[in-house]
Amino acid sequence: MMRPYCILRLAITASGGVRLNVVPPFIVLLLGGCASPVEGLWPPAAGAPSHTIHVSLDTWHAMIAFPVPPSFALSPLDGGGMSGDGFEEWGYAERAWYLEGRQGLGGVLRALLWPTEGVVEVGYHDTVWADRTPQPPAELFTFHLSDEGFRRLRAHLKATIASQEPVAAAGTSQFYPAVRSYHMLHTCHQYAAEALRAAGLPIVPFWALSRGAFAVQLRRAAGSAEPHQAAARWLSWYNPADTP
Repeated sequence: MMRPYCILRLAITASGGVRLNVVPPFIVLLLGGCASPVEGLWPPAAGAPSHTIHVSLDTWHAMIAFPVPPSFALSPLDGGGMSGDGFEEWGYAERAWYLEGRQGLGGVLRALLWPTEGVVEVGYHDTVWADRTPQPPAELFTFHLSDEGFRRLRAHLKATIASQEPVAAAGTSQFYPAVRSYHMLHTCHQYAAEALRAAGLPIVPFWALSRGAFAVQLRRAAGSAEPHQAAARWLSWYNPADTP
């Protein structure tokens, strides 16, 4: 069964339209021309502390994961949570579709055309979503954030939760009422894109209209980080005093 978080592509194909995960060339040009890193946030300065995050993107859904070190309790809200090796993951969904089972074509039209209640999922798992999704193929993107970028990402995600009281729980995940409504221009892809932008990554949330459009931006960001990371590694061991 499809994990019913992001259903924009389903709505388009069910109505006989164009699959939005096929990104037109002009969209690619816009993505490349508009997105740029936030100076001072990303990438981290050479030799500065950094924090690792993982972004999972499968056929339908996007998740942001934070590694949880051994013997460290990490919580989205109040300091309690899972201790030990694993990951804390954040995602976004339409409440009626995912928690109440109000699906089908009517559910697709409701979720996309009318602002409806969203929920924020916070889960603790041994592996990231890309490694356990039942809807492959999946891509996994790893980014290193500065201290300030990491702080802003955490603060942004926590601010998307409207109440500290969960509305449902499933396994090791809890679902909280979201501040913003779910609709065509605010699905799980835009939710993740907004969070990454808050951390300073070169992501334009408005252009994360589908899995394909979001993936283009993530690949571009991952590629642009490589030269910076290589320079940081070089500076970490280079000592001008050793130069003849």
